[in-house]
Amino acid sequence: MNAPPGHAPLPPVFTLADLKQQLNGDEQAAMELAGRWLESGQVRQVAPPRPVFIRLNGAEPPDEAQLCLALARTFPSVVVVGGSALWRQGVSRQRDALLHCAVAESVDGCSLPGVRLHRRPAGWLEAVSRAGGLRGHLHQLPLLSAEMAVADAALFADVWVPDREHLDPDRLAAEGVAAAQAQLATLRDDV
Repeated sequence: MNAPPGHAPLPPVFTLADLKQQLNGDEQAAMELAGRWLESGQVRQVAPPRPVFIRLNGAEPPDEAQLCLALARTFPSVVVVGGSALWRQGVSRQRDALLHCAVAESVDGCSLPGVRLHRRPAGWLEAVSRAGGLRGHLHQLPLLSAEMAVADAALFADVWVPDREHLDPDRLAAEGVAAAQAQLATLRDDV
């Protein structure tokens, strides 16, 4: 993938606006160039119709940092959930095969390899934040706390979580799970 003539190469994750800026504000030229790159498989649109793209390096999947940046630029509400949050906090001995993330925005699909998105209702992120359910980051994406990850998985049942015997009980507080479940119960009508 070549940058537009006379311009610096685009970063691994870029928007249509970034490309338009490189082409002196020519929106039509930016759309045509992005279309050619999509057709040739040099880039992938993160989640159509959102205009965020990730460069592909042949057969190698993008690294986790690039995937996280692409998700952050596409979905302002994105949070790492389920077994993905548990493994990255050392609570699970079982690693995830896909990076599981939740978003409050409507999603028809996500074309990022190795990522699975889960839709959450309006107010979910606010309820999680109110309960202190965010703990740490994976690159720039917030992680659910271990207790909130378990409570969220129990309520929504759409994310992968490891089997109970693969969880470290010393790093997972039962009272914290109960408190997280109580906070998320306010969303039950939206589930």
